Amino acid sequence: MRVVILGAPRGLHENRWKDDIAEAAESLGWKADHLDARGAPTDDVIRLCEGADLFIWARTHGHEPLGDANRMLRDIERLGVPTVGIHMDLYWSIEAREARVGVEPWWSCQYVFTADGGSQERFEERGVNHFWMPPAMGVRFFGLRGAPPNDRLYKTKAAFVGTSSHPVHGEHRQQLIAFGKSKYKSFFRLYGRSKKIYGIHLNHLYAGARFILGDSAPADYYWSDRVPITMGRGAVLAYPRTVGMEEWGFNDTNMVLFDRFNFTELSDKLDAMKDRDVAEMRQAALKLIGERHMWTHRLQQIMETIA
Repeated sequence: MRVVILGAPRGLHENRWKDDIAEAAESLGWKADHLDARGAPTDDVIRLCEGADLFIWARTHGHEPLGDANRMLRDIERLGVPTVGIHMDLYWSIEAREARVGVEPWWSCQYVFTADGGSQERFEERGVNHFWMPPAMGVRFFGLRGAPPNDRLYKTKAAFVGTSSHPVHGEHRQQLIAFGKSKYKSFFRLYGRSKKIYGIHLNHLYAGARFILGDSAPADYYWSDRVPITMGRGAVLAYPRTVGMEEWGFNDTNMVLFDRFNFTELSDKLDAMKDRDVAEMRQAALKLIGERHMWTHRLQQIMETIA
């Protein structure tokens, strides 16, 4: 089995979900060719796909191959290679993104998978053969990996990891961060634009913090990859209840769920958790992600869909 991934290779200290796909493929025993979409000559991509079993365009906004991308896809399909587009963003309800749906070439892949699961009819109206695929995490950083015992940097009561965009996230994210600062004061840590954290250091934070506060753009049947990435590193994640999560195994046994904006409910739940509850929830989170929400599972989902 050989897959060609048109994505964005990145270092270990960056956001690298495209590399996660390639590494997941290799862990399944596949051969994966991962090349950068930005400026890749379309003729080179077509040649690389000769003899391949699958082509995946793991989309990064603004990263375009050099040449006629529509022709590239059709030529790859003429080789007998299925074309798959993937992105983990929410599109509908965000004006700037809605305008892109069905317009950019990658939407014309034979199969398009996104984490935006609540607007299937609207995708169909734009001519997109769309499938809902909730986000996953990669194999490299899965697991509970604490910092060395003498490293106190990552020991804290609570933390939030991520940036905030009002047009995308609305008011809730800023209010959630304000709640964390108010409740935990000097024992709350914020990692965002000016202070970023990736790779094994993110594992250390998630293993050392008692709670991680989390949030995504508000929409039914959508959550960001912060959910599997956080829980798959053994964190106890506090996250707003979202329609669709329960059917994928997310519940009160493996995460702290609360109604969006109900910070009294959230505070009471966090205060009620004993050390044993925290430890058990860490293990339940790891079990769920390891069994259902790795990129290996999503690649298998893609192959089942194509079959």
